[in-house]
Amino acid sequence: MIPSAIVLSHEEQRERLRDGCPEAVPFSHVVGDPCMDQLHASAPFRDAYREALGVRAGQRLVLLTSTWGGRSLLGGGPAVVRRALAESPREEYRFIAAVHPNVWYGHGGWQLRSWLEPCVRAGLLLPPPATDAWKAAICAADAFVGDHGSLTLYAAAFGVPGLLAAFDTRSVAAGSPMERLGAALPRVSASRSLREQLAEAVERRTGDTGAGAVAGLVTSYPGEALARFRRLCYTTLGLSEPEEPVFPRPVELPAGRRPAHGSPVGEPLLVDTEVSGADGSRVTVRRYPAALQNGSGSHVRDAHLVAEEGEPDARWAGVADVFLARRGVPERLFARYPGCAVVAVPLAGESCAVHLRDGRVFTATWARASWWAGPGVAASAVYAWLSRERTGESRGGAADLLVDSGGAGVSLLVMRRAGEPAADLLGPDAAEPGVVPER
Repeated sequence: MIPSAIVLSHEEQRERLRDGCPEAVPFSHVVGDPCMDQLHASAPFRDAYREALGVRAGQRLVLLTSTWGGRSLLGGGPAVVRRALAESPREEYRFIAAVHPNVWYGHGGWQLRSWLEPCVRAGLLLPPPATDAWKAAICAADAFVGDHGSLTLYAAAFGVPGLLAAFDTRSVAAGSPMERLGAALPRVSASRSLREQLAEAVERRTGDTGAGAVAGLVTSYPGEALARFRRLCYTTLGLSEPEEPVFPRPVELPAGRRPAHGSPVGEPLLVDTEVSGADGSRVTVRRYPAALQNGSGSHVRDAHLVAEEGEPDARWAGVADVFLARRGVPERLFARYPGCAVVAVPLAGESCAVHLRDGRVFTATWARASWWAGPGVAASAVYAWLSRERTGESRGGAADLLVDSGGAGVSLLVMRRAGEPAADLLGPDAAEPGVVPER
């Protein structure tokens, strides 16, 4: 059966149609790509999409795209998604997964959410398939990790730098833009930091002619697809076309999304710190989801574990170096967890009380608070700064600390001490910082 009209987005598709089925060429019509047109119409609203997706100032948004099938990004399991979140500081990165509807409906939404539940708890955004959130994510993304699915092509054609975590050459048409993109994009390496690879992809974008050339093969009529398609439909039906013009409209703003695991207890975090400066007044803090770590990775050097009061998993609570308490009675946490060295208790405003096992108490106040500056970051910064006592570099008094979140900015933390000094920060039963229990 030959259809009345075969709608194509680019002239190169007509040439491939000519090679495969020349009899169908007279019925072909090149109208352009309405999705690509909508993405370009949405480009001026990038900041609005980022805000709606919960991307903070200084954060990078990474889009993880997966088509369906055993050779897709998710076809071999969620390992790539887990690794992406495990290796990326939560203050610097935010991740959104755009998963093909065939995966949602083939396996069921419950099953997909179950597979990715640890990642969702760690901060992954997982919008349902019946939305245009994937388009908003392409507009908002700083980078992507994809496969041979169409979202990878759209993201690359839109100018988003990226990597391929999977690519099934057998599922890709010879000579197609996707085949060319597969040859142009770098593959994710299992032996190197994913964060470094993403940074290289961003740098490579400036002089990358391979992925750029693919953009010109997505549509032959930029901005005209809806008008040309409507004209074709009405002509085929023998009807007069409406007088009102038709044009691409921006993607609707997605509803603000947060990881919806519903737990009143935050996830345990593995916190990597670095104290620098002549007087040690600069502390860099990077926080990673502890549950997604596999042993000691190269992305952490001097790490400690932070858990919230009420952490239900004894494997985390038992080795936590820092606890975030809800009430001002830290003694019960010190008594229950011999490895705990620091307990932070929120105070009014931008302050928290940082209690040490040896009885000392510090008040830590954010003088210039960024969105990421809270009691947890303050406790980790104080913990790192006071840990210098072990080497004799500090005796732990008042200090003004510049706390660097990595890529999300710097905030000033004013630390003042109450009471008399004691010998050491860590008690004799304190756990070694950075110990991660086996999962």
